[in-house]
Amino acid sequence: MKTIAWFRNDLRILDNPAFTAAMTNATSGCLALFFITPRQWKLHNWGSPKAYFQLDCLLELRKELDKLHVPLLVRSVHIQDDIPKLVHSCATQYGCHQVHANRDCGLDEIRRDEKTGIYLASDEITFTMHDGNSILPVHEITTGKGTPYGVFSPFSRTWKKALLEQWTDDTPIHAPQEDTGIRSCEIPEQLEDFPAWTGRSDWTGGEHEAKSRLDTFIDTPVRDYSKNRDTPSIQGTSTLSPWLSSGSLSASTCLRGLIERNGEEIDSWSAGPTSWLNELIWREFYRHVMHGFPKVSMNRPMQPWTELVPWNSSSDLFDAWCQGSTGIDIVDAGMHQMLQTGWMHNRVRMISAMFLTKNLLVDWRDGERFFANHLVDYDFASNNGGWQWAASTGTDAAPYFRIFNPQRQSETWDPAETYIKRWLPRPPRSIEPVVDLKDSRKQAIEIFKKAREEFEQTADDRKLVTTNGSDPS
Repeated sequence: MKTIAWFRNDLRILDNPAFTAAMTNATSGCLALFFITPRQWKLHNWGSPKAYFQLDCLLELRKELDKLHVPLLVRSVHIQDDIPKLVHSCATQYGCHQVHANRDCGLDEIRRDEKTGIYLASDEITFTMHDGNSILPVHEITTGKGTPYGVFSPFSRTWKKALLEQWTDDTPIHAPQEDTGIRSCEIPEQLEDFPAWTGRSDWTGGEHEAKSRLDTFIDTPVRDYSKNRDTPSIQGTSTLSPWLSSGSLSASTCLRGLIERNGEEIDSWSAGPTSWLNELIWREFYRHVMHGFPKVSMNRPMQPWTELVPWNSSSDLFDAWCQGSTGIDIVDAGMHQMLQTGWMHNRVRMISAMFLTKNLLVDWRDGERFFANHLVDYDFASNNGGWQWAASTGTDAAPYFRIFNPQRQSETWDPAETYIKRWLPRPPRSIEPVVDLKDSRKQAIEIFKKAREEFEQTADDRKLVTTNGSDPS
């Protein structure tokens, strides 16, 4: 029996359930498959940092697969709609009876996989989905009523309980299979749809680099993670997000490293490891939300009343934010860090996002797209979840009346302006802010309050019509 391991955002050998299953079930050879879809990546707002890091991770994956005599078949297609037929075509061409893949959480990806399953079934080829993009099968975690969670805290409690019941420390080592005689495809160096990115050499793709960084982080820095993570001028975070987003590193490998060093009783861990585990659970939660609430994949907010917020259409304000020229130094420094490196410190991401959506009242979706286009660690679920949190439109959303004061945030987390001076291409406080922080905060609260009151009044009107026996439609 021949099998196919279909790689997507899981470009690794270690802790990859789909690849493990394909290797285990192959008696006549396992093939690997990957689709390069530049136009689809563009439609999903990828920029050069994400696209080229993905290619570099793919190149490293091919090296590891070659050691196992598993040929990597790479196919370039315009859009995702072409993929189901091509998976079927590859399977029939090479006489494969099974296709294995790890489950994705986006709506487009779910539909793609459903369509693929139909094509494969027409020739009695088995298509099996695995849960390799999260530590636990997050789509199976539900409330007592069987519905998905929309709030983090109860999800986290249920997730931890499920972890105790389901977690197994199983990391199979794959032996090389017999040479299939099929050679791996070449990986393109450049993509026509994506201009060259000057920061590409600063990020080494692949799971070896990821594992090395993970080991370094959880050996020592993680101990102080809870107190260092919010200080942008120091290396207080793991910086593993690019490898997690490409799947060169799995969250399961991260958890395993924490358990190996801190024990299986996660509730007894010190503050640092506990805080980092909490971030891994947030990652799980945003995947759970994206799967459970399909509207999140469709540019819709989780909080329906925020559909009525009249976002500011001023391109000048948005352009100033994009260019790092708002006059709010901590925001501008963060934007320049991202524009130069493809990465921004998480605390500064929150400050910058809330400033855009509250003080400038620019639609969160504009900021979400800009981050997607410039981040090397762009991850649809996490990026969307973070932006909706900042904009008060999502799960666990910051209440609309709680708005970061970026100046105070700067004084708290960068008191010596070390971070600002590192990334700001001009002297601090050298240009006038584009808005008054106090006045714009007040305006945002009034606008959000009015939108919520309008929504609630409309809801009350609908209830009244229904109560009177009329058709609410």
